[in-house]
Amino acid sequence: MENNSDLSCCSAHGLLRLHLCADTNTPPPRGGGATELDSRMEHAIDMMFRAMDTDHDGKISKKEWMAFQEKEFGRINKSGDGFITRDEMRAHMKEPMRQEQEQMRRRTPPQ
Repeated sequence: MENNSDLSCCSAHGLLRLHLCADTNTPPPRGGGATELDSRMEHAIDMMFRAMDTDHDGKISKKEWMAFQEKEFGRINKSGDGFITRDEMRAHMKEPMRQEQEQMRRRTPPQ
């Protein structure tokens, strides 16, 4: 099984970060070539399938999806009270977002 940081992209906030971190000022390449966003999206999908497709049939069933979401909910709901608070969500999102920012800084050449 993947470690928790690898699974963060599988949660809804991880997919949202993938979308929001795309460089929207860059026009799509001519000729229909793959973009960096396409590559990152495929990587995220690969990670989702590794994490969720537990019977390895190349499809994610509703049962597999819900089992993953139950585990993800439990990881976020640190108090165990059955509710996710803003503080719990913030704590859950903070480190992966910091890591993404650091990766973006390393990819962006100084001007």
